[in-house]
Amino acid sequence: MRERLGFLVLLSALALQACGVFSITDRYGNSYGGFYDYGNKYDWQLAACDKETTSSPIPAAAKKRAMQCCMWRHGVPIDDPKGCEAPPYNG
Repeated sequence: MRERLGFLVLLSALALQACGVFSITDRYGNSYGGFYDYGNKYDWQLAACDKETTSSPIPAAAKKRAMQCCMWRHGVPIDDPKGCEAPPYNG
């Protein structure tokens, strides 16, 4: 019985770890993609947003969220897009 329980725990851990194979992670710790939405299709967005975020004068504490919002603006789904909308044009 213990062997089966150990095997099930190990199998569950491997299954959960496998979900990370399908996602990509940026330098700030954000993950994009998942089991049904493969992150490897967001490579160009990740490169563009990484370049934009590292070269901008955004404070270091805000760069993680800035990276998420940049990815969202380029069509990558994120968990919480609230606050990422572009400000209205006042021209």
